[in-house]
Amino acid sequence: MATDNYIEKPIVYYDGQCSFCHSFVRLLSRASKAEHKLNLLPYQLVTNTVPVELMLVSNNSITEAGMAALKVLHISGGVFKIAALLLKLLPAKTLNNLYYAFARNRYRLFGQTSCPIT
Repeated sequence: MATDNYIEKPIVYYDGQCSFCHSFVRLLSRASKAEHKLNLLPYQLVTNTVPVELMLVSNNSITEAGMAALKVLHISGGVFKIAALLLKLLPAKTLNNLYYAFARNRYRLFGQTSCPIT
């Protein structure tokens, strides 16, 4: 049972209007049953301002950007856990730099979806 100081399942906030982000979250949910381990929510459900960062909220802590992506992959398990282990070999600064470079160009590379909630 959840209390005010404890989140039973970590919450992942992602950009539901980003075609890549939205599609990857759907793949993650289908392939790894991530929805049983994570609450996956588009930012658009809670705010009009969408930050560049992926955000993971778990037990009163917030993890953002590359480290959040790494943790989400690890928690999801399966082949995603292998990807997380490989990414963990990168220094945190390099991981975040790669994440931000990708995030800045995500709409240009993959486009936007018209419906953030499906």
